[in-house]
Amino acid sequence: MKNVRLLIADDNPQILQFLSDLLSDDFCTVGTVSDGKALIAAAVELYPHIIITDIPTITGLDVVRQLEAVVPDIKVMVLTDHEEPAVATAALAAGASAILFRKGVPDLRCKIRAIIQDLLTVRPKRLTAVSRSARSGSQGVLQNS
Repeated sequence: MKNVRLLIADDNPQILQFLSDLLSDDFCTVGTVSDGKALIAAAVELYPHIIITDIPTITGLDVVRQLEAVVPDIKVMVLTDHEEPAVATAALAAGASAILFRKGVPDLRCKIRAIIQDLLTVRPKRLTAVSRSARSGSQGVLQNS
C-alpha cells in the first residue's frame, strides 16, 4: 500500500510527527498540516487518496464539510479521543468516510491500515456502522461507505 498517498492533519505537532512516523513504512505521506485552512489548501494541491485528521471538533467538522465540497473523491478519516456517539454522527454527516476512536486502541498502526484498506475498496458513500460502540470501551470505528 506504499502507493497510497496520505495527507495528515493534527493541531498537536508531536502527534502529527508521531502519525507521520507511524505510517511512513506503509504509506506515502505527501503532506502534514496543523490547521484546517492549511488542510483544505493541501488537499486541493496534493490530492491524496486519504486524509487523516484530528483537527478539534467544532472547526474539524467545518473542515470536513469544506473538504466534501471541494474534493469529494478524497476519503477523510477522523481520529478522535471524543467517544460520544454524537461526535461521530456529526462527523459522518459532515462527509467523513471513517471515524476512529483512538482511546484504548492497542495497535493504532494496524487499525489505521485496516480502515484505509476498507476505504479504498468501498466506493459509494452511505452511512454504515462497522463495529461496536466506543462507549462499550471497544475499538470503535464508524464508516461512511
